[in-house]
Amino acid sequence: MGRGAAGGALARALTLRLERSRVVPVESCSTLIAAPRRLVAGVVRDGEAAGESLREAGHRYSAAVRLLVPGDEVLLEARLAPGVRLPYRSRIRSVGVDGMVSELAGGLAKGLVHTTTLADAPGGTVMRDEIRWRSPFGALGRIGDAILVRRLMRDMLASRSAVYRRRAEELAGAPAVVGAAIVRDGAVLAAQRSRPADLRGRWELPGGRAEPGESEPEALARECAEELAAQVEVGERVGTDLPVTTPGGALVLRMYAAVLRPDSPEPKALEHLAVRWLTERELPTVAWVDADRAVVGDLEALLRA
Repeated sequence: MGRGAAGGALARALTLRLERSRVVPVESCSTLIAAPRRLVAGVVRDGEAAGESLREAGHRYSAAVRLLVPGDEVLLEARLAPGVRLPYRSRIRSVGVDGMVSELAGGLAKGLVHTTTLADAPGGTVMRDEIRWRSPFGALGRIGDAILVRRLMRDMLASRSAVYRRRAEELAGAPAVVGAAIVRDGAVLAAQRSRPADLRGRWELPGGRAEPGESEPEALARECAEELAAQVEVGERVGTDLPVTTPGGALVLRMYAAVLRPDSPEPKALEHLAVRWLTERELPTVAWVDADRAVVGDLEALLRA
């Protein structure tokens, strides 16, 4: 190896070592939540829970949607000191029953990644939050990280832990609404809402509220018969639980895969404006109600299975 090549290799090694030295290893927090993992996963993607936890820690949060999906962005204004706020945008990279990953989309911090992982545990679900980033200001920035940023991150995670645990444990006793992802020939059946006025024309999966003493699969079979004049066989769960707020209080929306029974009539729009079979390519193209938008990725995976 020539002197120039050797010098270049040494420079690359030193650069790599420098970059590694700028990585703040981890700020993390683990919490045991007395609720099922799918329900905790729904709270993790809930912008209302995120906003509450950040406000309690003195920060500001905003997002265009409540239930987050990959590609969505949120805005956080971190309070560094009285009258001093640091804005940054975070983009959702992945979300599902195992947790969520978001990454910096704009702001001073470099390489900031927030990973939430969920695992089943005796008594409920363990939620582990982990934040890592690189200082944008070299050695001076690392001093600031140690004094200020780490404390800020710890406060954020502590507030998040308390709020998410409270919300998930409260929702564990909430009434359920169930939806059916009815699959046939590589497509999912969607129904176009006729009411209320602010949702008219938007699309959803058929379903409804479970009655007292009725299992969720039984509720889905009844709702599909009432809404579509169709007979269905209900299968496995699809995606996370989804927190929903109504004038009557908080509900939990759960989606199930389903198929038409061999003796079922063709589904009809008895209570909706229309029904439509959507292929994987068509799923993202319609105007879903907010909650059902959150399961489009799961529906795409269901059709690919």
